[in-house]
Amino acid sequence: MEPHVGWDELPAAVRAVVEERDGEVLSAETVPEGITCRTALILSTATARLFLKGALVADRGSWEAQRMEAGVNAAVGGVGPAMRWEAVVDGWHLVAFDHVDGRHADLTPRSGDAAIVADVLRRARSCRAPGGGLVPSLAERYRRVLRPGDAEALEGSSLLHTDTNPHNLLIASRCGYLVDWAMPAVGPAWVDAAQTAVRLMGYGWEPRDARAWLGGFPEWEHAARAGRAVFVRVVSDDATARFGPYAEGENARFRALLG
Repeated sequence: MEPHVGWDELPAAVRAVVEERDGEVLSAETVPEGITCRTALILSTATARLFLKGALVADRGSWEAQRMEAGVNAAVGGVGPAMRWEAVVDGWHLVAFDHVDGRHADLTPRSGDAAIVADVLRRARSCRAPGGGLVPSLAERYRRVLRPGDAEALEGSSLLHTDTNPHNLLIASRCGYLVDWAMPAVGPAWVDAAQTAVRLMGYGWEPRDARAWLGGFPEWEHAARAGRAVFVRVVSDDATARFGPYAEGENARFRALLG
């Protein structure tokens, strides 16, 4: 991954658009995380503090991911930071968000952040995808590994984040936020919680403790066991197809969800 472009390295036209909308930039901090953007900046002006992401329009995959994030922002109000504006200028697609002054979640067993993460995931359960077919279904995401009948088990109406890694979980004043909605899908309400339980195991949680945490989500507890098993198998088959034997550790954690 190439290093992110700093504020002073951006084209003058790009910097001008930002300052026309939010005022003269007084300070700029480059954020190193994020693989779908070429610049990620925390900017301070006299009147605002914002988070700016930029992708090159020529990089179709990154541009489409960033457009997706902008397209679903209105649907994730209160869960993710609000988008301030979106623009295309001088070959760059820019999205500006209200800045969340927080830290990344700590998913290790003794941090205490898991309760805050659970709260934001519960709030996210009510999010619904915007109309027009912008967001693919979870079954479409995994279509290459589906068996007959699998698609039905992955049906649902919730807008899913699908990438709840610690860099996308911000905590500010004991409140959690889900950021970077670049890979959403529509499916069962329990999917993000299940994937997060797998992440907890990856950060040292015992499987039984991760399952107990996941048990705090009634949608998972009430889901048909056969449907949960289909989800685990489909996700594991997809990971194996992409990463071969390197996927086995993660796949074992997914299987541990089923006890």
